This record gives sequence, C-alpha cells and structure tokens, in this order.
Amino acid sequence: MNALRRGVRNAFRNAMRSVGVVVILAVAIALSISMLIARDAVSAKINTVRASTGNTITVSPAGFFGGQGGGTPLTTAEITSLLNIKDVTAVQALLTEQLTTSKTNLKTPITAGSLGRQFGGSGSFSGGFGGGTGTFTIPIRVIGTNSPGTSLVGGANGGGTEKLISGKAFSATSTADVAVVGKDLATKNKLKVGSTFTAWGETVTVVGIYDAGSTFANADVLMPLATVQKLADATNEVTGATVVVNDISNVSTVSAAITKELGSKADVTSTEATVATELAPLNSVKDISTYTLVGAVIGAAIILLLSMLMIVRERRREVGVLKALGATNRSVITQFVAESTTFTVLGAVVGFLVGVVISSPITSALVNASGGGTSSGPGGFVRGTGGGFGNGGSGFTPPTGGSGGFGGFGGFRGFGSTLTQLHTSAGWSTLVFALLAALVIAALGSSVAAASITRIRPAEVLRSE
Repeated sequence: MNALRRGVRNAFRNAMRSVGVVVILAVAIALSISMLIARDAVSAKINTVRASTGNTITVSPAGFFGGQGGGTPLTTAEITSLLNIKDVTAVQALLTEQLTTSKTNLKTPITAGSLGRQFGGSGSFSGGFGGGTGTFTIPIRVIGTNSPGTSLVGGANGGGTEKLISGKAFSATSTADVAVVGKDLATKNKLKVGSTFTAWGETVTVVGIYDAGSTFANADVLMPLATVQKLADATNEVTGATVVVNDISNVSTVSAAITKELGSKADVTSTEATVATELAPLNSVKDISTYTLVGAVIGAAIILLLSMLMIVRERRREVGVLKALGATNRSVITQFVAESTTFTVLGAVVGFLVGVVISSPITSALVNASGGGTSSGPGGFVRGTGGGFGNGGSGFTPPTGGSGGFGGFGGFRGFGSTLTQLHTSAGWSTLVFALLAALVIAALGSSVAAASITRIRPAEVLRSE
C-alpha cells in the first residue's frame, strides 16, 4: 500500500513533466477514442444500408424502362413464381400505364415545355414542331401496385420523401376502383378524399393524397394492381417487380436464379453493385479509423514507456537506497507501475472527454474526404420498375410471403447524402475500451522500466554516487 501511495505522489513530483506526459497521452487517447466512435458509427451505417437497401433486385420486361422502350409485359404468374426462389422474402409487382386526355378527365399539373415536346413519345399534340408553337399534353402516369403500404412514407415515387397527407391507402389485394393521387395532381383537378375522376371510362374514387416533394412525383396516380390490369385491359400483365432478398450476401445467387427462371423475357438488375460502390468510401473510413485506433494506442504506450524509462534512470540512486533499506524489487516496481498508471488514467479522462467532442467533426471530415458525400446512383426522379409506397422496413405487407417495405429503383436519389448522416455517440462499450486501453498503455509503458529496476544493484549505485 505504501508503494502505491508513493507511486501516485511521485507522479506529481515534477509538475512540468507530469503535465507534458498527461497532455501527450490525452492527445493519443483522444485520437483513439474518436477513431473508435467513428468506426462504430460507420459500421452501424454500413449494416443499416446493407440490411435495407442492397438486398433488392429489379425485374422488368426485356427492353422496357418506365414508359419508354419496348418489351413484352411479364405475367402475374411469372412474377409470383419468384416467391418460390430460395432466400426471396417478398415480391412487389407493378403495372405502369399512361392516361391520355382521351382516357381520363384529369389534367396534368406539369407543363410540357420544350423538353416535354422533345421527349414526349405519347400524349396529345397539336401544331408544328419547329419554333415550339405546338402544344403537347403530358399523359398522366398510373401505377398499379400490390404493395401500397399503410403509412405511405418513402419509396412511392423513387425519392424516399413521400408522405400521405390526407386519407388512407388501399389494401394490397384490393380490386376496387380507388386511387391515391399526388398533391399537385389533386390541386390541379380540385380533388380531395372522396372525390372522383374518370379513367378508361370508369369512375375512380380518391381515397388518399400524398406529397413526394416534387411536381413530377406529385403528378402520378397510384391504384391497386388488379384494378389497373382490369381497367387498362391488361389482365395478368406486369411491367416490373422488385424482389426483396433476405440478405445482401444472397443477392447474386437470387439474381442468377431469377435470370434462369425468366430467361430472355426479363432484364434483371440488382442494387448490390450500386450499394457496394456507395459503401466503398465508408469501408475506407472504417479501415482508416481501425488502423489509426491501433496506432494511437501503440503510440501512447511508447510515449509512456520512454517517459518511465527516463524517470527510472533519473531515480537510480533513489531505487538503490530503497533496495539497500530492504525494499524488494516487487515493491519498487509496484511504485513505478502506480506512477505510470496515474499518468495514464489522467490522460485517459482528459482524452475521453476530448475524443467524444471531436469524434463527430472527425468522422464527417473522413467521410467527406473519402467521397462519401456524393452519390453515383441515378439522380432526381428515376423509376423503371420499382416504387410503390412503403417506408423501407415498415408499413408494407406483401400479398404473399415475406414482410417489410421497400422503395423502388429510384430510391437512390440522395443516397450519397444519406450515407453522410452518421450518428456518432459514446456508449458503455467506448467507456470500457477507454479503461482497457488505459490499463494496456500503463502496463506496456512501465514494462521496460520495471525490467530495468530489477537490474539495479544498490552497492553499485551507491558507490558510483
């Protein structure tokens, strides 16, 4: 006990040196703590993205993309058969149709402009092409789905920002003539919940209104899949599906199985490659933080080791006197270990507090420097086959098998910025690590000094003095 007390007091014998050692240790430990927090935050984000985003596969008729391109529609039976593939948990089927002015009394809230006249392949057009004197009416897109969700948040139009602002969703197996319409389309046509409009000569009732945050996304009509198939004279036809796999590691296998099942009828693409590309910066940050964490702990141990070695050399005479008076090597070593532990604990306390404060800006800087703030996926409103209301994990009940909601192909809008939204926090695991790191640093830092103490001979030290 006396050796321990002497060791703690000795840590403050030279105030200047003590402050210097504690500050250096605190810097090293703060760096290691911030790297540990950054690593945990990045790992959590990677796991979240892999679990909710990279496990989807898009299936569409060969050559078909949204309302553009050719291709022959797939059948409901072909899409339903995908549920029998191993590791598939859910299948969302879609049928995308277009309502021209001759098929509906709805008016689109979108003005065609020069781009609409240039790219519009269908709809109503009158006048000449040159000089933009003609008029072109963009058709209204109708999306039939068997997985509308219940909260209508996320994924409805590929952007992940959709929210039901009025009314409710229809059921996944509904065959009624009902629809959920975009806010801008509702405003343009003075629609509210309970209002009706005509489509393909039938009266359709509005049961809900959503807001997706953009005019283009808010100009769509979402209806039950069976209803659209009936009204559009497209019985059993499907223009796309999103297949959910139980784990991202099984995506490649399932993609191959779907390709084998459907053959040349369908184009099969997965989000696995896109997710891997997007996660590459975060994986780099994870590796950097791991290496820096190990390096900081080793660096702190070396700093303490050299400091204690210098202290032992300065106190050779004192050690010799203690041994001459009967002190054992064990008691002397205990004294110096207590001194090094005191330095380390003080440095760990200061370093932990500083590390927690600087962890968030350091994590953000590492992610931005690694390119995690940009997205290589499609931007804006893009959807070929995916989509449908859901919130990426809740509010979606597939008609057969599996559970969980998901967005469509266009769900990668803003995906890069999502990756930078990392939550850094110091939990009990971080506190335990700080304590263990302090003990390891203290043990390593005093090991060489302790070994040198055992070689000191009292007679030689006293004679040299």
